Amino acid sequence: MSKEMKSESNIKEVLAFLRRLGANNDRVWFKAHKDEYDAIRKPWERDMERLIGLVAQYDDNVRGLQVKDSVYRIYRDIRLSHDKRPYKGYFSGVLGKGGRHTVISSYYVHFEPGNLLMGGGIWWPAKPILDQLRRLIDAEPEEFLRIVNGEPLASRYRWECDSLKTMPKDFQKDHPMAEYLRMKEYLLIMRPDEDYFDCEDWVERVAADLRPLKPLHDFLNYVFD
Repeated sequence: MSKEMKSESNIKEVLAFLRRLGANNDRVWFKAHKDEYDAIRKPWERDMERLIGLVAQYDDNVRGLQVKDSVYRIYRDIRLSHDKRPYKGYFSGVLGKGGRHTVISSYYVHFEPGNLLMGGGIWWPAKPILDQLRRLIDAEPEEFLRIVNGEPLASRYRWECDSLKTMPKDFQKDHPMAEYLRMKEYLLIMRPDEDYFDCEDWVERVAADLRPLKPLHDFLNYVFD
């Protein structure tokens, strides 16, 4: 494998640091280990930049995205939170138009000890958008099912969404698409283990495994056209 194809960050080292941070989530400890954090974070961000570039090759909504707009900062805003821990216990990023501030269906990667995930969709859309998404699924059920039940998407990803206990108004209780119309968000998630990233080209591997989500994004993002 050529040098330029190798990932710069070691995800197992990233997770090891985050475990230590989880056990020592305070400013004194973090300040004492800031150099170690920088040595882990910077190559991870360069890998995220390369991931953006690879995904942009097959999804125009990712083109032009800057890594600084994609990734979440490690620092938590604790001003209005009961949780006063100053640092997040994970590295993560959103790949889509607007990055972490996006409202459209986008890709997401999350690196956290015991909670590794990648996937995509629309997180907690505003009610007017959610209403449009439900009407779209109601109007185009065959196309929606063709996408979400197709391979390799269906074999790798699972729905992880909050849903209503009852059907939203305007839809009958026995609607054939009830499972999807009750959803309050549309997220397909893959949960790899640490060994998934134990390779020199995990960036290319993630880019390839995110690609099957593209038809779902195209379908959901129709409501924004």
